[in-house]
Order: sequence, then C-alpha cells, then structure tokens
Amino acid sequence: MRAVAEQRNDVPSGATGARAPRSVAVVGAGITGLVTAYALRRRGLQVTLFEASRHTGGSIRTTHTDGFLAEHGPNSFVTSAPVEALITQLDLQDDVVEANPDANRRFVVRDGVLQAFPMTPTAMLTTRLFSLRAKMRVLLEPLVRRGANDADESIASFVRRRLGREVLDYAVDPFISGIFAGDTEALSMAHAFPRVVELERAHGSLSAGLMAQRRRAKSPAASSPEPGAPQETAPFARARLISFVDGMQTLTDALEASLAGTLQLGCPVRLLHRDGSRWVVEAGQDGATTSQTFDAVVMATPAHVLAAMELPAELRAMAAPVERVAYPPVSTLTLGFARADVAHALDGFGMLIPSREKRSLLGALFTSSLFPDRTPDGHVSITCFVGGARLPERAREDTDLLVERVLMDLRQLLGVRGEPVYAHHVYWPRAIPQYTVGYQAVKDAADATEATNPGLYLGGNYRNGVSVGDCVASGEQIADRVAAYITRAG
Repeated sequence: MRAVAEQRNDVPSGATGARAPRSVAVVGAGITGLVTAYALRRRGLQVTLFEASRHTGGSIRTTHTDGFLAEHGPNSFVTSAPVEALITQLDLQDDVVEANPDANRRFVVRDGVLQAFPMTPTAMLTTRLFSLRAKMRVLLEPLVRRGANDADESIASFVRRRLGREVLDYAVDPFISGIFAGDTEALSMAHAFPRVVELERAHGSLSAGLMAQRRRAKSPAASSPEPGAPQETAPFARARLISFVDGMQTLTDALEASLAGTLQLGCPVRLLHRDGSRWVVEAGQDGATTSQTFDAVVMATPAHVLAAMELPAELRAMAAPVERVAYPPVSTLTLGFARADVAHALDGFGMLIPSREKRSLLGALFTSSLFPDRTPDGHVSITCFVGGARLPERAREDTDLLVERVLMDLRQLLGVRGEPVYAHHVYWPRAIPQYTVGYQAVKDAADATEATNPGLYLGGNYRNGVSVGDCVASGEQIADRVAAYITRAG
C-alpha cells in the first residue's frame, strides 16, 4: 500500500494531519475482481484484494506440459473497447495472438456427421444442416408476431416461436451448450441475450432488426465517435478473437503483477458487516483471521460464495436470491494426438453437439487449429467439454472413465485412432451461472442489496455477462461506481 501512496503522492511521507487514502476491499481475484482492483488503483484508491485460493485468475489458468498448452477455462475471448484499452495499459500488445481465420468456421453434428454451420444467407440456402422445411420456416420469420413486452420467455420458447423447432435443435441448442453449458428450456432469452430480445421489440422481427443494424454500421456516423468521447468508450472498429502467445493466464498474470502489495492469497473472507459508514472485513484461515475496516467492499465472487460467509441477517435475507444462482458442473478435457491419428482436417473453431445427438460431449474446440504453437510438431490437440445442465453426472466422473467416453465420440465424429499421447483434465463443480427464467429476481436482489447497504457492491459473471470481455467491462464499471461513491461520501 505504501508503494501505491508514494507512487501517486497521495499521502506524502511524514505529512502531519494528512488524510489517509480511502480504502476499498475487493473480494475474489477472478478476472472481474482483478480488473476492478486494477481500475481502482489507477483512480488513486487504496485497495486490498482478498482471494480464498492460492492463485489469481479464477477459471483463467494455463498449463504447459511437454509442448502441449491446456487452458483450464476460457480458451479465447472477443475484444471490445474496454478489452483493447486494458491490453494497452498492461503493455500486452506484443503478446496477443489472433485466432486463425478458419476459426470462423464452426461445425455442428447432425446424425453423426459434422456439418459446417452456415454463416451467410447463401450458405443457409445450400447447407445440409437444415431441411428445406426449416429453411422455409426461417424465411417466414418476419411474419411472426412479436412476443409480449413483459414476458420472460425461455430461449427454447423464443426460438421455436420465431424460427422453428429445427433451428432450435440444430443451431441454438448446441450454441447454448457452448456458451452456458445450459438448458434452452430453462434459460431466459431476455437475460441471456437481451440484445436479441430488443431487436424483436424494437423492429418487430429479428430480420428487420439485423437489417437496421447493418444500415447503422455502414453509416458514416456509426464509424465516428461523438465529439469529446473518451478514447476507450468510442466504437471499436473490429472485434478480434484472441488469446496470448503463452495462453490466457498471460492476462491475469499481468493484472496480478500490477497489483503487487495489494493481494492476500489463501485468505477467504469469512465475515462482513457494517460499522457506521464503513465496512468491517474479517478474513483468513481458521486460527489466523484478521479484521480490517474499509470505506467500500466489492464482492467479485461467484454468487454462491455469499452463502458461506457470515453476514448480517438483514443483508443475508435480501441477497438470498443471489446465493441460489445455479452453476452446473463441467469437466474440461484437453487431449493430444499424433496428427496422423486424426482423420478430420480440424479446419475450424470446433464442433458443437446438439442434445438430440445423445453424445457424452457438449462440444470440442480444435485447439491446435485455433492458435499456433499449442502442441509439439506433428501433433494436434482437442479440448472437450462434458457435463453442464445436460449431463451433470458425467462431469463428475474420474479422468480414466471420462477419457474413455470422450474417445468414443471423437473416434466416431473425427476419425480419431489410437490413444491420446496427452491428457489434461480439469473439473469445475460449479462452472457457469445459469440465467434462468425469472432471473430478474436475482438482479433485483443484487440492486436492492447495494441500495440498502451503501459502499457494498456485488459483481461477477452472474450479473453482467459470462464472457471474459463482459467481466472486463463489468470490472471497469464497478470501479467507476465505487470511485463516484467515495467522492460523494467525502
């Protein structure tokens, strides 16, 4: 903390009567917490970052073994203005690696065969992924009446209504498994994909909404920021699918390094309560807990972490819907093979598998095709995902059984022969928050908790989106809110 004060000259050494810098506790050193703490320090605030585990980054971790690179969680992310700004601030531009252009090619399995997902209107007309009847149903989408404005419709209901059953089964269902590892019948369209719902509400149909978006994107005004707009909030010209040369952990390692002196690893927060206008945080392992007081606290943890903490009864009752957010289990299995032992060209991002195919796999990434230098020469790697809301019990199986099940699918779908020469298994007992129908109750509870507990902020991927880019933007936004609160409080 002294290093930050001296660097910014917030508290001159030896100054008599100088006011101590305002302090903020950030709980949880996943990507949201790291970005929040980093942004708060850049605003001149004194930050303490608590993390229950012995490492930062949450699900973002990278393992290097015998020439193979395996990601524990996210394998890539899409850039945005906040992401590009962060990369520049951390001086990581030279570490960025863009995905192979072939990554735009996605495969979906139908009747045991990989079909390229149609990415253009022409491809939609010629694809074998959908029947003629399904294609005709898509063409009729502009004629479908819009849904009720106040309805909280499931993804499945929304897609069946607007695009038909076949598009749900062989396009939306597998993509939802890839994003949320979730169930389209349970997830809320309005909360998982609010922009898509807004297209229908604003334009009457998805087709009309997409055409309006294209017209705006081509207009000169869309490519120029408003006068005086900050650089980081101006429209970003081209989103990129990226990782880093040494993997995703490069980003969280850089954030961690920038936060030297603020981190308390292996230090779970056990108790949180208000004392006058400030917050008391008790943290540490059994028998070695310490109590500290802060002007504000940011809870940047998974929603269920709140349930394990000792909270005032009133706060606990108010935040109860947040604590109950569901996170299905997922296993990530990265397998390496000799190139000669895989018949498929692996010429794309990966494959997604609809529920109707009745496979063990949710999907797989063609990792070595996506980014260079992820395997030794003459080898390929495939990252497989198992479990989720579809088959939660499969995610919990031991490594040997999981490899056996996954190999059955890979042999039939990709022509894999022999055994893998490399296997890396990560089990996530609670993987991705589920934005289910009725999720507004969770958001309302989070809003009410903050409103009645000034200086307390709830953040994380259960609130503002599950992607890495969403979490980066959320961390910046929380930091803005905390800084504004402290300024108002004097």
